[in-house]
Amino acid sequence: MTSGRACATCGFRLGEPIAQFEASELCFVSDRRFPGRCVLTLREHATELFEASASARQAFMEDMSRAAWAIKTAVDSFKMNYEILGNADPHVHCHLVPRQSDEPNPGAPAWLHPEPQAELDEASARQIKDRIRELLNTGDKG
Repeated sequence: MTSGRACATCGFRLGEPIAQFEASELCFVSDRRFPGRCVLTLREHATELFEASASARQAFMEDMSRAAWAIKTAVDSFKMNYEILGNADPHVHCHLVPRQSDEPNPGAPAWLHPEPQAELDEASARQIKDRIRELLNTGDKG
């Protein structure tokens, strides 16, 4: 997978690319229920995490930690959810879902949210993406 492109092997891409890491790409998913939701996609093609090279796995986890910190900080969430599924899209990726204590069911899995997914307004989405990028470029966890 290269910057700005889907995986050459399987075509996977979910969201708008906003940052490149050592082993992965961070894509923004506009979701009003979970402002700041992103998907981190392993650049190396693998359908299971254990299929990736050891160096890619290790870097992916570091990338995930850095991305989660920036997202959580950008939207001031109380908790981050990490979802690595892959049964619908067989390419290693992690949904990074920031959770807010005032959402309808903050203790339930994100996928059981009572409202359907809807996009954020453009100004809010831009502000969140810009803040995530800023934190990644200048933050202590970077």
